[in-house]
Amino acid sequence: MDKVLCSVATRGRYQTTLPLTLNAIINQTKKVDKLVIFDDNDEPQDMRNELVYSYFFQMLTIKGIAWEWVYAGKQGQHYIHQMANGMGFDWVWRVDDDAIPEPNVLQTLFNYTHKNVGAIGGAILTPPFPVNSNNEKPTGKIELINREPNIQWSFIEKVKEVEHLHCSFLYRAGVHDYHLGLSRVAHREETLFTYGLFKKGYKILVVPNANTWHFKNPNGGIRSESNEILYGQDETVFNNLVNYSDKTIVILTGGMGDHIVFTHVLPDIKNAEIFTCYPDIVQGKSIAEAHLLFGSIDPWNVYIKMHQWKWKGSLEDAYRKMYL
Repeated sequence: MDKVLCSVATRGRYQTTLPLTLNAIINQTKKVDKLVIFDDNDEPQDMRNELVYSYFFQMLTIKGIAWEWVYAGKQGQHYIHQMANGMGFDWVWRVDDDAIPEPNVLQTLFNYTHKNVGAIGGAILTPPFPVNSNNEKPTGKIELINREPNIQWSFIEKVKEVEHLHCSFLYRAGVHDYHLGLSRVAHREETLFTYGLFKKGYKILVVPNANTWHFKNPNGGIRSESNEILYGQDETVFNNLVNYSDKTIVILTGGMGDHIVFTHVLPDIKNAEIFTCYPDIVQGKSIAEAHLLFGSIDPWNVYIKMHQWKWKGSLEDAYRKMYL
């Protein structure tokens, strides 16, 4: 049977909502195969010395659930989610540290893990619910994200295919990367990730009877950051990536030799939008424009990717893995 990792990224919520989240995960009717808590606090603590947490850890051990507490790199939750994404599990259930899933949530989501499904989400309920005075029926389409309420913000009546998910959900691991070009706030990171799965041809589902209560905490998490500029930067990156979603974005930051190698791959890339250092070798827009559009361009650095993949093949084949 497919293995499920539960990933919790936490910051600033040791003594507020995180204990509620952990208790809910431990008491799921379907046990996770492993729970990893990624501690992204500015001043991390050893929670084994805290009474309530010590009981949680004992409960996990008694129930036979492997667990790990990882001190993260203070780069943002998108980096944390990408770490979980690459841990070798079939599925990752990401649960926010102010989200309280009802006991049946994981089992219900897991029931929909068919081969063509990329991610499954249930209702994410934040009391009080927003009043839907126009009886809107959200579509879950990316182009309407700023003009309709999120479909997960109220009870879900039937299974529906959408284009993106919000907050907490179960996803197929290792087939698409989180966008690491966002700021530490990581605004829109889950939207970009699930939309990326959708663009790769996977079904994104919302399903009924999988309710998670969102105790939206005004402190901690991404709300630890008060710099509104970061949110604005991330929103710009999000909009630009969505606008370019029908193209294959290629950003070449290497030397002349790298560009020459890339020319062997270019004819096979569909609808490429290229940003280049050497336009006389590979025609395209400037690297400066890529920075303005997408923030950090490290996600397109082939050498970073080769390091992540523990690559032993050729540079040309690495380019093929990135872009084909």
